[in-house]
Amino acid sequence: MKKKFTAISACAGLLLVCLCAALFSGRQAQAKTLRVSSGNAAQLRSSLQKLNNQGGGTLIVNKGTYKLSNTLFVSSNVHIVLKNGVVLKKTKSGQANSTMFQFIRQSRASKNAVIGKHGGEKNISIKGKGKAVIDLAYVKMGSQPVIGIVMGHNKNIKIENITFKNMRYGHIIEMDACKNVSIKNCTFTGHKSSGKYNKEAINLDTPDKKRQGFNASWSKKDGTPNEDISITNCRFNKLETAIGTHRYTGNSYHTNVTIKNCSFDKDEMTIRVLNWKNATITRNTFTNIDPNSRYPYCFFIAGARGINFSHNSFKNCGSGSEYLLEFWCNRGYAAGQTIYPATTSRITEKEAGLFLTNTAKNCGSIHLLDCPYNVDFSEYAAGDGASDGDSADGEDYEEGYNPDKLRLLTFAEPRSLSYR
Repeated sequence: MKKKFTAISACAGLLLVCLCAALFSGRQAQAKTLRVSSGNAAQLRSSLQKLNNQGGGTLIVNKGTYKLSNTLFVSSNVHIVLKNGVVLKKTKSGQANSTMFQFIRQSRASKNAVIGKHGGEKNISIKGKGKAVIDLAYVKMGSQPVIGIVMGHNKNIKIENITFKNMRYGHIIEMDACKNVSIKNCTFTGHKSSGKYNKEAINLDTPDKKRQGFNASWSKKDGTPNEDISITNCRFNKLETAIGTHRYTGNSYHTNVTIKNCSFDKDEMTIRVLNWKNATITRNTFTNIDPNSRYPYCFFIAGARGINFSHNSFKNCGSGSEYLLEFWCNRGYAAGQTIYPATTSRITEKEAGLFLTNTAKNCGSIHLLDCPYNVDFSEYAAGDGASDGDSADGEDYEEGYNPDKLRLLTFAEPRSLSYR
């Protein structure tokens, strides 16, 4: 009888321990969802820091305008929900700095060269529910570019259902050395000129000390490219450049970048492909694109290695001396010196054939600029008319250019192809 009583007592004790653990776990789970009152920027900051400290959770931001002067740091496993009517607005008040969000824990943000490859924060999301806005408010911090979201060396990032607006000089999203990023159902609109005419709303770059494409002190500047990037169902309107790369690291390629079902309207430049590998740019619409005087083209390709450029629609993109699409040979200059060899595109015949699935109405021509072999068809064009000489229309072309093959790219009407 004593043994039975002991066994029953042990079972009861174990059950009590399990119940207490479950209750504690439930309280922990509850504590990991925090809510912010309307317009209370101080509470937003403190609540976010609490989630960062406890290893993650969900922050629900209620309707209101939140004026942000200093950076909000976001750590792994933190998910931010912006409710209908939320406006996060950049200001210059107090000891303001130049970024709104950085996806790094605050304790590492002031250190030097502590994060490399894809080894930074992970599993982070910012999602809008209803109409949610992140407003850069055309703010400029002296010589420092203002950036909405800085993601560097991160993995598993989701940005959804947000309107980003009013950028100036910097970028809306700066993305460097990231893996598995999804940007979906967002609007990017409005800019004031940077004076450089090439600032992207979404900038894909590599952390490279030589080229200084990413200046965060905490990055190891190891040249890691972005990988598995998806930008879908987004709208880009009245921007200097919508998406792209304007500096590169030698032999380092942003891989598996997908841009699909997006619309581009009244931008100066749409997409700048520079050292991208296995990119898919498909089923997008481009309308009323008006290039600036410094970069007289609507779309740019250099250093492409494998590209599915298909089923896109262009209307009123470039006129007169402006080009719909420019194939360029980019050189790795910095401070007037060559840092990396020129990067050129390699396009297979199958990939070139996909260009003909695009449509263009009232647009400029396709243009090849600047140096020989910026589009390399040599892998299949050898012995097929690829030699030094003159093309049929009297234009010069270099060995490796095959005019018959290159005209596969000329989906624009009239089907014109120019060289320089």
